[in-house]
Amino acid sequence: MENYLPFTWDWVRVVFVYSLTIFAVSSAILIPSLKLFNLPRLTRLPSWFRWVMVLPAAFIMGLFSEFIPRLIFTIIEVVINHQLTFKPGFDYLTWQAYAPIFFIIGGLKIAPSHSSRVFAALGGLKITMAIINIYTIIKFINGGGEWDRLDPVCNSPLWWNAPVCMLCIFLLIVFGVCFAAKSLGSVNQGGTKKFGG
Repeated sequence: MENYLPFTWDWVRVVFVYSLTIFAVSSAILIPSLKLFNLPRLTRLPSWFRWVMVLPAAFIMGLFSEFIPRLIFTIIEVVINHQLTFKPGFDYLTWQAYAPIFFIIGGLKIAPSHSSRVFAALGGLKITMAIINIYTIIKFINGGGEWDRLDPVCNSPLWWNAPVCMLCIFLLIVFGVCFAAKSLGSVNQGGTKKFGG
């Protein structure tokens, strides 16, 4: 693969259209899988074990939410184009903007209590990683690097990675505000503070 990918609106449009379509199909698969974390099953587990499993459950759900869209994308791309033409942009979007949401939900579902703190910790971890990625890109560009350069890990161009990291931060903040509003609504109605409970 070449070391540069110049900016084109057509490439961005195609990646976004494919990504949104695949994320919708993937969500139809992933959201029902969250039933594995339903409250009656989890209440049988000791609280200490559930606390120990918060981070592993988050990582497992994050990996699963990366695998399903990539599998669907690969199947569609190979059937239609008989090759992978813009997988790097899709991979980075999946990794930075889609999977973090399921990462957080996976941890929240297994946590026995303190959902707001768990959300803050897991969301903070993902936002911190996005900020580090943006900082790394800016440092590279300030050091004389070019925006067209491909990231050595994801093979996606830096002009794509920086806005996707910003999208990650934006989505997690919006998700956090919605989560906080739901939590406050549950408390005000005398309900439970457990996410999805």
